[in-house]
Amino acid sequence: MVLGLVVPAAVSFVFAAIAAYAGALRALEVYFDPNQDSVFLMDDRDPPQRQ
Repeated sequence: MVLGLVVPAAVSFVFAAIAAYAGALRALEVYFDPNQDSVFLMDDRDPPQRQ
């Protein structure tokens, strides 16, 4: 009975941890790449300009 609760919770936790890790890596990649635009790093006053 306890395993029926612990195993799905552990699988969900591992899935969420991997997703958070992958998202953090992607956010850092966008942050440090000058050729990519990020919605969170844009200035709201001017439209984004790509080169």
